[in-house]
Amino acid sequence: MTRLLDRLPRRAADPAGDRNEPDRRPAVAIGHVPLTGDDIGELARFYRSIGLRKVVRLPGVAILELRGGTHLAITRGPAGSTTLDLMVDDVDATRDRFLALGAEPTEIRRAGPHRLFTAPDPEGNTLVVNSSHVAGPV
Repeated sequence: MTRLLDRLPRRAADPAGDRNEPDRRPAVAIGHVPLTGDDIGELARFYRSIGLRKVVRLPGVAILELRGGTHLAITRGPAGSTTLDLMVDDVDATRDRFLALGAEPTEIRRAGPHRLFTAPDPEGNTLVVNSSHVAGPV
């Protein structure tokens, strides 16, 4: 049986509006990733400083955007209970940024196809920062 998604055309609009091209991105994305902590503002500032983009700050929640459009939704709750697995283009430069922020990253090591390090965010959540190995546009 042919899957419905396989039969649907996927096209991405050209930003200039001149033409449409096939959309080569995966058909599904992760929409929101929850993160909890005691100080929403401090967490939002930290994640912006490592490269996430601010979407909105509302009472009780901060939404930041990662590459590909996934949103990190920061709300009040237990601190230090989440592990986020991130990918970046330049692991060395990202680790340097973490050092400058006082985040105490581990040394970079190899694990499978990645070079990676780990570091805590300001509330003790664990970040695993991997080299990227995406297979196409995201």
